[in-house]
Amino acid sequence: MLPGRDVLLAAFRGLPHDDHPILHAAGELALLHQLRVRAPLSEAERIDRRRAQLMRSIDRWVILAAPVPHAAADEHCETLGGLVDRLAAHCSQAFVALAGAPESVHRDEWVRLDDLADSYERLIDDLWSGIRSLPANTY
Repeated sequence: MLPGRDVLLAAFRGLPHDDHPILHAAGELALLHQLRVRAPLSEAERIDRRRAQLMRSIDRWVILAAPVPHAAADEHCETLGGLVDRLAAHCSQAFVALAGAPESVHRDEWVRLDDLADSYERLIDDLWSGIRSLPANTY
């Protein structure tokens, strides 16, 4: 099974979690987003390459582990790796960059993060029930 939203959010924060390849990738993606904010432009390309590798590894794992979708399954607009990367970026922003931000800005970011985490949860449920497929995407 794919890790649920709460376990995934905890992995972004570096909290202990089950030994799962998606959780390991998620934790590293969150760290890379934190690094990218502070890194010089010359390091950005290296960081982005590593992020793409992690997204691909998530997508490969899901392709191998998830049930084959029904023939009429709707295709999701992004890969699971892409969604996990976006969640990592929002977590990084919510936990680090917005620490000193005004309360209203912080609250708005938490609402966006919660909505995106709900999208992740719906997607993994749909993948496991076979009613959703993922796009074949290259990074």
